[in-house]
Amino acid sequence: MSRSASYYRQRYQISTKATYSYMFVACLFCWLLGYFTSAGYPVYGEVTAPPLWNALCARMPSKSGTYLIGLLLMLGGAFFVHRANYALMLIREKSYLPFLFYALFISTNPDFFPLKASSVGVFCLILALYQLFTAYHDPYSVEKAFNAALLIGIGSLLWVYILWFLPLFWLGMYNFRCLTLRTICASLVGISTVYWFVLGWCVYAHDFTPLTLPFTTLFKMRLLTMVGIDLIDWFQIILIACLSVIASLNILTHEYEDNLRTRQFLSFLIMLLTWSFGQFFLYEQSSEEFLAIGCVPAAILTAHFFTVKRGKYIFGLFHIALLLFISLLIIRLWNF
Repeated sequence: MSRSASYYRQRYQISTKATYSYMFVACLFCWLLGYFTSAGYPVYGEVTAPPLWNALCARMPSKSGTYLIGLLLMLGGAFFVHRANYALMLIREKSYLPFLFYALFISTNPDFFPLKASSVGVFCLILALYQLFTAYHDPYSVEKAFNAALLIGIGSLLWVYILWFLPLFWLGMYNFRCLTLRTICASLVGISTVYWFVLGWCVYAHDFTPLTLPFTTLFKMRLLTMVGIDLIDWFQIILIACLSVIASLNILTHEYEDNLRTRQFLSFLIMLLTWSFGQFFLYEQSSEEFLAIGCVPAAILTAHFFTVKRGKYIFGLFHIALLLFISLLIIRLWNF
């Protein structure tokens, strides 16, 4: 009986080298498709975008260079997702699925090609998450609270909407029992440090646009409308949402299989995903960037589900979902 059970687990094992290889190849294939169809190129700035992002858009290299930068940023973000999962032990078993799921979610959505303002914001948010998680049950973690807010402030120079994640970090600090008056003040100082330098530059350049424009757009909400959106554009979002809901329900219904620390970390990732999707509907002008941020917790939660669960139905769901992601990208690029 034990031998047959072991064979059953190995037969439907998802975290294998073969799976890793063809998921990675599939992601590269998606980027090649995006490159040949010029999806998202050239990269334009917007009037309401931070001046730093507009300046970078104006200096983008050729099509090949821009796509290479976007690919490297995607791989870098996936690497940070993997390292955060590994260092914090969010998944009990060693797995590269967080890396690959994040790469898959980004690579199969042409709205992310070749890069967005949130492509750099992802780095800052993941590093801030690491600072938050390592402050677990440490009410004297003033330095980590400062570092997390400082990273969010740096990310806001390219994508100002990342500032809306600071209140969620305060909630996480409360849940992790590290929220004190000192840590709140440290986080506010971290944000202020970034914009103190911005203010100094504005005074030096006699131009306060880098300071006033981002905050003007930050408080302008515009609800997402369905006008002009094809149903096919929603399928990938719905697929990510369905996988995330299944993974979240599995965590909530099997919470005692993990230790308390891991359960609280995973619960915060669920809140982060919900927060990202909520902002996705509130800010139509930056909905794609919020969706890209949401891919970070979605990748870890989905990887957790497919790593800890076994069986032929789970195995089938994994491969069907992978084929759907690639097929939806091909259909959207074909329509484009």
